[in-house]
Formats: sequence, C-alpha cells, structure tokens
Amino acid sequence: MKRFIVIALLAIGMSAFAQVENKRNEGKEPTEKMSPAERAEKALKRMTKQLKLTDSQQKQMKVLIAEQEAKKADPNFKPSKEDRLAMKEKISKILTSEQNAAWDKIQEERKEKMKDKLEEKKEERKKKKESKLEKTED
Repeated sequence: MKRFIVIALLAIGMSAFAQVENKRNEGKEPTEKMSPAERAEKALKRMTKQLKLTDSQQKQMKVLIAEQEAKKADPNFKPSKEDRLAMKEKISKILTSEQNAAWDKIQEERKEKMKDKLEEKKEERKKKKESKLEKTED
C-alpha cells in the first residue's frame, strides 16, 4: 500500500513539473531545433522589419548572419569580445546612421532585458534556497 501511495505521489509531482515547463516555454519558438540557415533567415527578417533594410542591405546582412550562424553551429565555438566587436563593426558599415542608432537602441534594450531575467532567476534561486532551509528547520 505504501508503494502505491509513493508511486501515485511521484506521478502527480512529475505531471505538475511538466505543466510548469510547458507554461514557461509557451509562446516561444524552439530555436535549438532550428537549423543555422533557418535561424539566419529569422534574424534577417527581424532586422529587416526593425530597421527597414533595403534590398542591398538585406543581401549583405544575409551573408554576415549566415557566417555567424555557421560559426555558432560548431559546439566548440564561444564568441569572444573581439568577435562581437568585429561583427558590430561589420554591421555598422552596412547600416545607415539612423539604422545604426536604432540598432544600438535595440541592442541596449536586449541587454537590459537579459539583466532583468538574470535578476529574476537569482531571486527565484534565493527563494528556493530559503524555502528549503525553512523546511529543514521544521
């Protein structure tokens, strides 16, 4: 009888965990399942929409993004600060001054968003740690 109860509790716990994961990933496209070419195409579309790229700019950006995605496909590739700066310089040569300003603003917003997410994760971990400590004290 005890085994049955333990198994039932495990099954309920695992299904609850699976539902939480599904809600966390809801509305997001699975980028890890996309090929480098698909990710490059998606990035180009996003940049075209955000920056209103011309046809010639799209062609140039397509080459740059494809190169970058091909590098990222290698599991041993870890972009260095120099790599990021070189990519930024190449992009800035393609874009107009207005587009560069808009691109810088987008990048800054993305940075802030990532900082906020990191802070949220830190808070979640801290709360989990505290709740575990409270449970062990009881």
